[in-house]
Amino acid sequence: MGRIRDDLKYGKKAEAIVKPILETKFGELTQDPNPYANFDFFNEKYCVEHKQRNIPFGRYDSLMFDCVKYQKYLKLRQEGKRCFIVWSLADGKYIWEFEDQFRGDDAVFYEQVKSINRVSHTQVTDVVHVFNEYIQPFSEFGI
Repeated sequence: MGRIRDDLKYGKKAEAIVKPILETKFGELTQDPNPYANFDFFNEKYCVEHKQRNIPFGRYDSLMFDCVKYQKYLKLRQEGKRCFIVWSLADGKYIWEFEDQFRGDDAVFYEQVKSINRVSHTQVTDVVHVFNEYIQPFSEFGI
């Protein structure tokens, strides 16, 4: 359990740093107090998930997130909200706007089952991979 607590503390610290940067694009954001929330930040128009990763962009052909976040997006879009994921990587910040459906293996994303070693246990979860060609540098993204 110590590793999970460490991950949560690391994530919350990164969220505090990135919040003012996100607000330059999305306006004032509320940080969800629930450490297990599907989206870290929200306002009346947007939901934003933040991921901190210590890898450079392009190390892999895609970036990933838990599939439950996509499932939550499907509900939020019915409320008229736009949802985004922002990755803070070793060489900058990158963004992707959630889309309405999985389109097949030659398109934007796909899902698979992934085992994640959490030291104290192995977590098996469905993940969504977003191919790099569909991810933009945060500095170049406009709403």
